[in-house]
Amino acid sequence: MPEFDFETEFEELNLVELESIKRLVQLLSNTLKSLLIYPHNNPIPKEFKRKLYLSLGEFLDSNDELKLEINPSQLLYEGKLVYEDGEKEEGLAYVLHKDGVRELAFLKGLEQGEIEDFVEVIEACQKSTDLEEDLVTMLWEKDLNHIKYLVVDDLLDVDIPSAEDIPDDWDFDRLFRSEIALSEQNGGPFGADRPDFTQPYRQEQIKELLKKLKEFSPEEVENIQQLLEMDDRHRSFDEFLNILTEILIAEKDFSEFSQMMETVERILGALTNMADFHSAAKIVWGLKRFDKMMQKPSEQIDSLKKNKAERTRQVVDKTGEEENVKRISEVLNEKEITDFSSVREYFFSLNWNSIPPVVHMLRDLKDFPARRMVCEVLTEKGKDHLELLEEGISDSRWYVVRNVVSVLGAIGSEKGIRFLKQIIHHPDLRVRREVVTSLFKIPGSEAGVLLSSFLEDEDKRIRILASRGLAQRKEKEALPAVMNILKDDQFKDKSPEEKKSMLESFSTLAGEEAIPFLVKMVNKRSWLKRDKHNETRIFAIGALSLIDASEAKEALVQLSKKRNKAIQQACQYALHRIDYRQIRRAELSKGT
Repeated sequence: MPEFDFETEFEELNLVELESIKRLVQLLSNTLKSLLIYPHNNPIPKEFKRKLYLSLGEFLDSNDELKLEINPSQLLYEGKLVYEDGEKEEGLAYVLHKDGVRELAFLKGLEQGEIEDFVEVIEACQKSTDLEEDLVTMLWEKDLNHIKYLVVDDLLDVDIPSAEDIPDDWDFDRLFRSEIALSEQNGGPFGADRPDFTQPYRQEQIKELLKKLKEFSPEEVENIQQLLEMDDRHRSFDEFLNILTEILIAEKDFSEFSQMMETVERILGALTNMADFHSAAKIVWGLKRFDKMMQKPSEQIDSLKKNKAERTRQVVDKTGEEENVKRISEVLNEKEITDFSSVREYFFSLNWNSIPPVVHMLRDLKDFPARRMVCEVLTEKGKDHLELLEEGISDSRWYVVRNVVSVLGAIGSEKGIRFLKQIIHHPDLRVRREVVTSLFKIPGSEAGVLLSSFLEDEDKRIRILASRGLAQRKEKEALPAVMNILKDDQFKDKSPEEKKSMLESFSTLAGEEAIPFLVKMVNKRSWLKRDKHNETRIFAIGALSLIDASEAKEALVQLSKKRNKAIQQACQYALHRIDYRQIRRAELSKGT
């Protein structure tokens, strides 16, 4: 009887797993490429994101974790190559590596919203020409639970010596790596330009798309072609609407007209129960046009037209009432809907009285994509009716409050600040975090003052986020509050992440005025807690390197002459960073 070769069998299994991972990573790369070609709400990138989520979920159900090593142009799995950027391409590996990411891990339990936020952050970094755009910060702000990464901070994540004197041969190249776990998502606001995906794509567009998709597999190209092939099944429904409009116009008996409106209400109910929101939206838009037609001024007062217009408005208003909107929540929970564009369009067709019931949907809907769609609707419809969102702010469920706060941030109106003030001390960290993120987007000094108050939050992650937000807004009025924190004797005892963030924000806000203070901080000696103190000095050098002024560069040159080897090397690296930034800016200016 032949002996069974267990080693060969094991190698074959490993090869199967490796090929599976290669396909997963290639699918991730292709998803990013589809986002670069089409807008986010197009069905093509949506299908790629859905397929990526399902494929990763299937893999993680069996393996618990997918951990990738990041090289400048390659991704490795257990030391084996699973992906390589194309020639002359700043691809997935390059984008991750250039911002210091050295390991990337997807964990079991990964949610669809998390993978969607992840690929959208990578896409944003691929498109951006802003040198200050920070992949790590963007991912941290998304706060995803089931994605982890290992990041090397080239300057500041340095092994800080203990309390003993720093030896002359202290190895500056030993880097301290930090792992950051992320959770939950943020959806960005819904754009005003909404393509009509029910219309066929022109043949030239299809050909142009396929030219751009040379790196997709034949199977994926076939899937794309299927998505692009739209039929004209709505044509007969459009004809029905035209006939209905003619009948409504011609009807002279108001009681008969009113009965027809009852029939229209039943049709709307049937369509929403079947999840045919596209057809339902067409009816509502048609009713609104009919209402306007009946209100057109004429030489004689026409009571019939006035009554018809009033009855039509009653039908439209009724579609946005609590009972009908709640039924839509039930339909969305029951049915597997992946494309919410028609649902969104239906809600846009409703009147403003639908806003409070739509807010209530945030507590009823089970799936994240549906809740995100609702947030997009509220962002668009709530711009002129912020007061109707207030009920969501006082809701007992943290996730409802957080979503409404997200909507207020997306709207970006200063009028929303009075609602955010009510919850700056909300007991749930996730709500406070969303308040801070929303304040980034709201203009005006009042938003800056409110954001400054979060520098004293009980959670360091909120404090860090607030300091970054103040720097992003260039909120100079926050300088006194930041200075008080830096001057506090307890500042050196804060976590490395918080010290780094606070000092960088200070240098961004104060500019050249920060130089004397930062130089004094580097020169200051301490015999107590020397490891913490030396750590702070390194971070102060990093903050100096962010100031675009010749005085900052000169200060770093002088500080590099110190006998302390760690300070010397940190200053030298900071000077290299300044030179590199200047070279890159010169290159970009030539390119434009």
